[in-house]
Amino acid sequence: MFKKLRLRFLLIAAGAILLILASTLGIINSARYFQTQQQITRVLTVLSANNGRFPSLEKTSKDLGNKLSDDDLRSFRYYSATVDAQTKDIQLNTENVANITDKEAIARIRKIVKSGKKQGAFSEGRSQYSYLVTKNKAGNKVIVVLDVTAYQQSFQDLLSISVMLAILGFIFFMAIVVGLSSLMIKPFVENYEKQRRFITNAGHELKTPLAIIAANNELIEMVAGESEWTKSTDDQVKRLTKLIDRLVSLARLEEQPDMVLKEVDFSAITQDAAADFKSVIVKDGKTLELDIQPDISVKAEEKALFEMVSILTDNANKYCDQNGTVKVQLDTVGHTRKRGRLQISNTYAAGEDVDYSRFFERFYREDESHNSQKKGYGIGLSMAQSIVKAFKGQINISYKNKVITFTVII
Repeated sequence: MFKKLRLRFLLIAAGAILLILASTLGIINSARYFQTQQQITRVLTVLSANNGRFPSLEKTSKDLGNKLSDDDLRSFRYYSATVDAQTKDIQLNTENVANITDKEAIARIRKIVKSGKKQGAFSEGRSQYSYLVTKNKAGNKVIVVLDVTAYQQSFQDLLSISVMLAILGFIFFMAIVVGLSSLMIKPFVENYEKQRRFITNAGHELKTPLAIIAANNELIEMVAGESEWTKSTDDQVKRLTKLIDRLVSLARLEEQPDMVLKEVDFSAITQDAAADFKSVIVKDGKTLELDIQPDISVKAEEKALFEMVSILTDNANKYCDQNGTVKVQLDTVGHTRKRGRLQISNTYAAGEDVDYSRFFERFYREDESHNSQKKGYGIGLSMAQSIVKAFKGQINISYKNKVITFTVII
């Protein structure tokens, strides 16, 4: 149980760390991306406003928002063209780019004009470019193409470094969480162990006074004869004895959750367990219906499986309406892997507003005052759930058309 608790804690912690790292990574790189695009647009705008050339150093520095030197201006790689309305007269300027010929530049300018876009980007080989199309005072198109490889490379470098740091950070934080997880759940483990030992020890200690009470009650009956009071005492002793046995069995079951499972005949066990209740159900004026497919085998522990079927059948009988029906069905589900499906249902007209999500809680009773006329202790269903979990199965409860159904899949 605590292995699953620790694993769940680690998964939640891993998810939280991933969310934080991914959010931080996304914010940083998104901010850097938009900053890069703004820088590119600003440079293209300055060039376009000056017919494809940078203005004076002072004005360029002011427009770009950075203090630049002549070397900084010469580091920009771009070419520009002024194109008339018919795209026949193209005045080209390729002074600031060396890795492209005039023929290639004109071909690219014609493609840009044909596309009709005002702004865009394209790649040629390993180089990446962005362009901006504007109009000058004469009505001619001014097209500026800027080599943005350095900008994009800077962004890619930041992205790669941040991803690497995020991966290392995740590994580092998870190593800390894994190391501390045992310490964090240690108090829960200790409390659970104390509680389990208390139930087991208290169960053994209580059996001695109960045995003495039972013996004294028998002695009184031998001397004075059986009376209403001795009969009541005997019933309560048996009731307490059964409750203690259930508590001790539940504690032992959870103490050894990894029980040895082997192939058992689910059909025969279900048939035997349900048949034990036939006389009780019929005596109460109810009907028992069995629909059990033969030769269904599952991996389980025979005694525990019998106990689980008995608990669910007993519960169905207790809460079945007068003159109602208890039904026990067993079949298989699944295509690739066949699994046994046990469905135990009973008519229950008063079940419309019941909180079924709490039925597997220990000591839960539908009547919160515990004055219910139904016999029981509120631990049977919890025990059935623990048994099913030990079998690595599933158990759930549903209510439809005035019928409550417990479904177990193993």
